[in-house]
Amino acid sequence: MHGVGTRTDITTNRDHPVVLDITRLASRVGRGPLTGVDRVELAYLNWCLQDVSVPFYCLARISGGYALLDREGALVFRSKLLGALPWGPSDLRARVSMKLPKGRRAAESDLRRLSIERSGRQGPPEISLPNGVYLNTGHSNLSKATLAGMRDSGLKVATLIHDMIPLDWPQFQRDGTVQSFEDKMRRAADYSDLVIANSWHTQTRVKHYFDGWGAQAEYVTAFLGADPMRAEVAESASVRPYFVALGTIEPRKNHAFLLDIWEQLKADHPTNQLPELHIVGRRGWKNEDVFKRLDQLKGNGWLFEHNNMQDAEVRRLLSGSHGLLFPSLAEGFGLPSIEAAQLGVPVICGDLAIHREVLGDYPVYADLQDIYLWKKTILEQAEQRQKDLVHAHIAKSPKIPTWSEHFDAVNEAMGNLL
Repeated sequence: MHGVGTRTDITTNRDHPVVLDITRLASRVGRGPLTGVDRVELAYLNWCLQDVSVPFYCLARISGGYALLDREGALVFRSKLLGALPWGPSDLRARVSMKLPKGRRAAESDLRRLSIERSGRQGPPEISLPNGVYLNTGHSNLSKATLAGMRDSGLKVATLIHDMIPLDWPQFQRDGTVQSFEDKMRRAADYSDLVIANSWHTQTRVKHYFDGWGAQAEYVTAFLGADPMRAEVAESASVRPYFVALGTIEPRKNHAFLLDIWEQLKADHPTNQLPELHIVGRRGWKNEDVFKRLDQLKGNGWLFEHNNMQDAEVRRLLSGSHGLLFPSLAEGFGLPSIEAAQLGVPVICGDLAIHREVLGDYPVYADLQDIYLWKKTILEQAEQRQKDLVHAHIAKSPKIPTWSEHFDAVNEAMGNLL
């Protein structure tokens, strides 16, 4: 539920040799459940590993340089990432890299052990791979050394861009990250032969910047896939109706707006008659006022914060809810709303272009300036039986994008590029 890409039942339609960058996945080891962008990189790893007839390698940026894995090494890495195999002990290099988190040290140690070739900071190992493509899908390792090194090896460069939110909404970002993001995107613009956008809206925003920076890339738009999930038509596990907000607790997710709604509802209703609000996601950045409010409201009987839920737990919680509340001010793709639609759970969200593009008329669109409309909609949903709500919404569920469709589009675009 935090993202996508954990399944391997996707089509084997990769026609060309690929070097997949797994730097982001390696960096996530030991940091809890994989979230959206991590799961996309995992989906690409699954896709690339399916077809044994086409050459495949993985590249990771590690302390002091790079590690290159062949298919066998990539299979072992994936097994460790998913918990099927344990991570090995930290090697000497990792033990002296004390600034790295423990999980990252273990992952980098295993990457060194699994690698077929390594290189220093000056650039990745040379790779002889005729008609090959270097794929970067995680916004990580977009350095000049990496991209120029891939080009020098004769590879085409394909980059998946998830959004341009740090440039469009800089006020929501961590201090110092906007310039870093722009630097990455400028390098992607300089070196990418193919840009993969996760929506038409994202492609529009990418082209707005990349064209201004002189990019000469081809573009393909491919919606991210959603893992198939069974619609669970079950009575709510809670005695009272409840709603779920799913996503990192950061400013653009607009959790403060939901807390304002419930504060107003509380003024008109006894606490034991309020619908519950379940906030699911890690605490992020630049949101100290919201964190303070969450701490103050803890144990009040209507607010519940879940910071480290596993996918199955989130699915059960969302399935029994009266709706997903999604008041984000900006989104790259908005996976939680798609997952809710798969389960037949109502979605109440702001009128963002990406929601219209992917979900059509499925959600209830409510102006983020109209707190009265949000309160009214929430109370109306809460008064209905949860079973009736889910049945009604399953019937009007939109067409959910699949990984097969995504990779069909990417494979065709790579073929045209080559």
